[in-house]
Amino acid sequence: MASKQTVAAVREPLARAATAAAPLMRCSDPAVVTATEQLRDTLGDVEDSVRLEAALEAFGRAVNAATAPRLSWWRGGVPYKLGYA
Repeated sequence: MASKQTVAAVREPLARAATAAAPLMRCSDPAVVTATEQLRDTLGDVEDSVRLEAALEAFGRAVNAATAPRLSWWRGGVPYKLGYA
């Protein structure tokens, strides 16, 4: 369990994260929308670190899957040859 001091310290940054995630609620990929909703709901209970970690991982997987096709042009091109990919 997180201490009250720790919870207080992360509450504001997590609130900002929830606000920043709001545009993702309009994403065309339903998996991103669902993961964003779950993450936003989880941010309200920062004391449940297991649930928060699971929501963050699911969110990362959904966003990575949604953006991978758009980033595929980057692989194998000049950035790849320069060692950036």
